[in-house]
Amino acid sequence: MQVNSADPCALLEMGLEVANSRGQLTDSWLMARKLILQEFLPYLLNRAGVRMGLMFSRDVEPLDITLPMWRVMIELWHRGEFRLGELAERTAIDLSTLSRLLVVMQKKGLIVRRRSTLDKRALSLALTPEGLAMSERVAPFAMHYEQLAMKGMSEAEVKTLKRLLQQVFENLETADASAQQQKGAPVSAPSKSPARKLKASA
Repeated sequence: MQVNSADPCALLEMGLEVANSRGQLTDSWLMARKLILQEFLPYLLNRAGVRMGLMFSRDVEPLDITLPMWRVMIELWHRGEFRLGELAERTAIDLSTLSRLLVVMQKKGLIVRRRSTLDKRALSLALTPEGLAMSERVAPFAMHYEQLAMKGMSEAEVKTLKRLLQQVFENLETADASAQQQKGAPVSAPSKSPARKLKASA
């Protein structure tokens, strides 16, 4: 193997090849070499989500609305009413965090708690007229950032991307449910969220 002695990178690669051939490199070290952060799926998903969330949050801050509030509003806007547990699952917001958030939203006059039309013994959550009006004001920002993120993609590519992201989530949800089941913890049924034109992932 001809190596330029003035090239430190080439010398390093040659040394690694020799060490590998002699069995001197551990499996964990070799695995770490293969894990490139900028190509690692969890990192890519998080980076895109955080960036979009920050940009969206800056735009709606003057309206005194946060990203978690928007997730709640869009779910209530689409279906009309939810129980607390259902809403926590649909918005991917921890139940205790959601409970505190709903108190704030109720004080702002965006939502109301009322008797469920499906079960009179249960309380459900719904948008107030003010909450509906605010949802309509925030929606264009959400649509803008989805369109911005999909720039340069064909309609078919966008559909494929969304389908694959759904598959990624379902894979993780199934794996998590299995792990919890092995520990003996109660597990909720995997959610099947219908595709919608307007998403809460802005």
